[in-house]
Amino acid sequence: MEHQPTGAGFFDRGAALIELAFALPLLMMLILGIASAGIAFNHQLALTHSAREGGRYAATLPVNNFGSMNVWLDTVALGVLDDATGSLGPGVPGHIICVAYVHPDGVAAEDQTTNRKDDGGIVTYDFDHCFPDGRPDGERRVQVVVARDTNFNALFFSTTLNLGSKAVSRFEAAGGF
Repeated sequence: MEHQPTGAGFFDRGAALIELAFALPLLMMLILGIASAGIAFNHQLALTHSAREGGRYAATLPVNNFGSMNVWLDTVALGVLDDATGSLGPGVPGHIICVAYVHPDGVAAEDQTTNRKDDGGIVTYDFDHCFPDGRPDGERRVQVVVARDTNFNALFFSTTLNLGSKAVSRFEAAGGF
């Protein structure tokens, strides 16, 4: 039986404590970064879903069922907001919802390019696209853009990410506008 010098176990425990002190911040940074990235990815999926669903809903929603183009745009924007499952809305930093009915060749007041943009709670209406989409000018279509800011944290590192999604759907509502 070998006799260990007194205090050797104390030094072993001290070395393990020092190793833990070096490794713990890195491990915590990794865990927090993975959780933060997962939350950001979830928000991005919700934005993509809401843009696609909002565009598809608008493409099949006749404009002539509403009193004005602005009321139609408000209805579509509300649908986009509902589809975002909490990833958009008044309390979300940097949120943007833009919905546009695009038909530059239209001559009637309710059949021309018009958009509604909610930029951080400030709603405006304009006679423009939400974004250039490269489609033919004569094609009736609906554009939807959604965006928001989210924080990415990894213990000692933090940054703001801008998330967003766009969708374009050909306007197919029965009976036109």
